[in-house]
Amino acid sequence: MMYFFADAIYATPGRSTHIVVYSPLISIISGPSFIPLLAMYFDRIHRHSRFTIVQYIWVLLPIALFFATFALTSFMGVDAVAAFLERLYAEGPGIVPEYKGRLEWDYFWWASAGYRIVVGAEFLVGMVYLISFLIRNKIRLSNLWGYLFKGQSISVVELQLSTLVIAGLYILSKVFFFKDVFDERPLIAVIQSLLVTTWYFLFMLCSLLGEKDRVTRVQASHIMFYNYNPSIKGPIIDILMEELVDESEPESLVRLQERIGASLQSDRISSVEMATVKEKLYSTASGTWDDSLVSRFQNLMANEKLFLQPSLSLGDIAEKLRTNKTYISKLVNNTYNLSFPDLLNMLRIDYAQKYLIKHRDAKQDEIAKACGFLSASSFNSVFRKITGVTPKMWLAAKDRK
Repeated sequence: MMYFFADAIYATPGRSTHIVVYSPLISIISGPSFIPLLAMYFDRIHRHSRFTIVQYIWVLLPIALFFATFALTSFMGVDAVAAFLERLYAEGPGIVPEYKGRLEWDYFWWASAGYRIVVGAEFLVGMVYLISFLIRNKIRLSNLWGYLFKGQSISVVELQLSTLVIAGLYILSKVFFFKDVFDERPLIAVIQSLLVTTWYFLFMLCSLLGEKDRVTRVQASHIMFYNYNPSIKGPIIDILMEELVDESEPESLVRLQERIGASLQSDRISSVEMATVKEKLYSTASGTWDDSLVSRFQNLMANEKLFLQPSLSLGDIAEKLRTNKTYISKLVNNTYNLSFPDLLNMLRIDYAQKYLIKHRDAKQDEIAKACGFLSASSFNSVFRKITGVTPKMWLAAKDRK
């Protein structure tokens, strides 16, 4: 963005003296930084590796160019630099020999010739890096075709690399069309601007998928659903589910709960000891979390038995505790090693076991509603997932003991 901005304002008619002087400084540090930073970016999101010393040294080149040019600008003065650049822009580099032995001569070789040499060298190195990257990771044009038209998945790195084709068209237009062409044909300059804008938008849009390895076109169309770090996947999924629940009709919720209950693996919650969760729930120990918040959360669950509300959500808890849903979700994950829905289900099943003992003749629908479930089928599914048996089998085993 810095480079495109500086490149545009330098060629703007009626620009001020300060713009003439300072826009090249922005170009000098941003232009040569583009290729190494891009290479470092792809290396990081693809291999998740740390940056190397060589990569840092590479970035130092444009920094050195910038400070040298800035020092020459300070020695020459803004007016002198502006006059030289105005003439250079209007008449071309043929005027440079006239300034030999003067600071303008040094300025040209640092800010113009040196800049182009560095960018040219970086472009060659970048092309070698890109080609080796394409070969090493088996990136093919057919993969992009399958992604666009066949519903196949593609790596996020490959998707972002494909957007560089648009940036390449911009660079080629800068190479083959000279200043006079842009001055006489504004339409070409407009097309250039559109290319830059399109490339930048697509590249940054794809960067929102940086935490995923591969995506399909359908997933990319719901891009914000996948913009999360894997380490916080649990809380994010919980929040997405809560938002979905808030917008759903009761009938849809029943179907959703039944489907989730049927698809859950039987060992997911049962692997966590119910006694351990209950002990933590009734304990005042909060670990790294705020004591008052944990205590208030425990009070809502253990004493007020808020978990018996069928439609209880993270938003409801957050509203009562006067905090946000993300914080409550993280609190539950860190304190009980469970997601919020799993904790609710465990507490409801614990309550259901006590209810079964006291109300042996109760029907399944009655038990389900008394324990906070929307339907008998979802209650049976969750009960079996946690205990490994049906409610009737559990009660029979309890009687035998």
